[in-house]
Amino acid sequence: MKKIVLLFLIFISCDLQKSSSQTAKAVFTSFRNLEGELADKTVFKGWKNETLILPIRLVSSPAVPLTFNIKSSNTFISASVYQLHYVEGDISAGNCGTDKSGGVFEKRQFPDRAEKLNSNTFLSDTANHYILLELKVDQKTKAGKYPVKVVFSQGGSSFSAEAIIQVSSQKLADFSSLNYKVDFWQFPLSVADYYQIKPWSDEHLAYLGKVFDQLKGINQQVITTSVFWDLYNTSIRSLDQMMIQVKKKSDGNFAYDYSNFEKYVNLGMKKGIDKQISVHNLFPWNNNFFYYDESSQQMISIQSLPGTEVYNQFWTSFLVDFSKYLKQKKWINRVVLVVDELDLNETIQLAKFVKKIDPAYKMGYAGLYNPELSTLMYDYSVPSNVILEKDELAKRISSGYKTTFYTSCYEAQPNLVIGSNLNDAYFLTMLSRSRGYDGMLRWAFNKWSPQIMTSAIFSDLPSGDTHFIYPNNQLSIRYLILRDALEEVLKFDTKPNDWKKTELINAQNRYFLLNIDPSRMEMVEAMRNYLND
Repeated sequence: MKKIVLLFLIFISCDLQKSSSQTAKAVFTSFRNLEGELADKTVFKGWKNETLILPIRLVSSPAVPLTFNIKSSNTFISASVYQLHYVEGDISAGNCGTDKSGGVFEKRQFPDRAEKLNSNTFLSDTANHYILLELKVDQKTKAGKYPVKVVFSQGGSSFSAEAIIQVSSQKLADFSSLNYKVDFWQFPLSVADYYQIKPWSDEHLAYLGKVFDQLKGINQQVITTSVFWDLYNTSIRSLDQMMIQVKKKSDGNFAYDYSNFEKYVNLGMKKGIDKQISVHNLFPWNNNFFYYDESSQQMISIQSLPGTEVYNQFWTSFLVDFSKYLKQKKWINRVVLVVDELDLNETIQLAKFVKKIDPAYKMGYAGLYNPELSTLMYDYSVPSNVILEKDELAKRISSGYKTTFYTSCYEAQPNLVIGSNLNDAYFLTMLSRSRGYDGMLRWAFNKWSPQIMTSAIFSDLPSGDTHFIYPNNQLSIRYLILRDALEEVLKFDTKPNDWKKTELINAQNRYFLLNIDPSRMEMVEAMRNYLND
C-alpha cells in the first residue's frame, strides 16, 4: 500500500512539473496594457544614450525560485531588472475621498512597488507577475537591430521572452541637460516615522539622502521645506522635530533655530537639487501656526488668517529674521514662499504683506489662475485642466517667472496615481511642454503610511496620490515610467523644428484628450513613433 501511495505521489509530482512547464511563460507587454501580450521578437526603438524600460509578464509557479539570464548580442547594452510587487490600492481618483467617506470603494492589487534585483534569482507570491527590464544603450552603440533574450528557469524547466532593440543613429543628450522643472513635494518626517528613528539625526539624514538621490533621478529641482513640522501640521510634535524651531522667550520676543532646515537644505544641494527652496506654512490649510512658549514650557498653537493683527505680528518677526538668515547664507534668491490652493484674494494680500517686509522674497502658488495673483507669484502651478491664455503666459515668461501644472485627486484622468493608465506619464510630461510651461508639480513624493509596502489605501485620497517611491530604497513603476517619459521630452527638445514637430505638439494640447483615454493613448503612440523615426 505504501508503495502504491508513493508511486501515486511521484506520478502527481511529475504531472505537476509537466503542467507547470507547459503553462509557464514570459512575454513582453506594454504600459498601455500590462495584462496584454506582445508578439515574440517585438521591436523596441531607442536612441544612443537612452534608457529603455520594458515590462515582461510572467506566468509561473508562485513561491518557487525563478532564475533569469539576459542574453544580448551587443555588449554596449547593459541591463538591470526590477521585480514588481503587488500593492493593495483603489481607483477613487476624481472624487478626493467622496466614495471612501461612505465606506464603499473598490480595492484591487496593483503591480506598483519596484524592487531592483541584485541577483538573478527571485520569488513571486503570485502566478501572474511582472518584471521590468531596464536597458541602458551606450552612446558608443552602433545603429542597428540587436536581439535581447531573457531566459527563465524554474523547477527544472525553462521558458523565455525575446525582443529586438532597434538603435537609432540619433544620440540623446545627458539627462542632466533636460530643461524641465519637476517639483515633487517632500515629507522628511514621514521617513523618520516609518523607520521609527529620531528626526534630523544622522540616521534620518542618511535615509533622506537616498530620497534626494531618487528625486534627482527624475530631474527634481526643488527642496521642499516648511516652518514647524511639515506642509500640513496635522499633529503637534516636539520643538526639536520642527524643521525651523520657533520659540517665544520669557521676555516675549521670538527666537528661531534654523539648524534642521540648514541640514536638510545642505543635503539636498549636495545631491544636486539646488535650483529652488520652497518654504511652506505662511498660509496653511488649517490656518494654524505654532511656537514653543519658554515660560509655560508648552507648545502653543494659534489659528489666524493673513491680514489679522495676530498673524501680522507673528509672521513679521519671522520674515525679518528669516530674511537676514537667508542673505547671510546667500540663499534668498532661491527661496520661494509657497501657498497651496487657498483663497486667491487672501493670497494676494499675503504676497503684498511679504513684499513690504522684504521685496527680495519670492512667492509661489498652486491652484486656480488669477491674473492679479500672477503678477505677484514667481512660481505658479495650475491644475492640469486649466489652460493659461497665451498673453498671460507671455507676461510670466517675460518676467522670468516659472509656470507649471499639477494633477491631484480631482483629476480622474490623466493622472499618476496607482489606478491611472501608465501611459499617462508620457502624455502629461509632453502636455506641459506643449502648453509652453516649465514643467510639472506633484504634491507628495514620500508621504508614507505604516503599511505602505503592502497597502496604499488612504482614507481620503486615491492610492498612489501620496507617494511615488517606497521605503527600503525601492521605487514604483510610475517613477520609472516618469523617468522614461522625461527622456522622451529630451528627445523632443533635440529634434529640429519643422512642421511635423509643431503639428504634433499642438495636437497634444487638444482639450478633449484630457477626458478620452483611447484618444490620449493614440496621441502618446503618435508622439513616440515620431520621436523614434
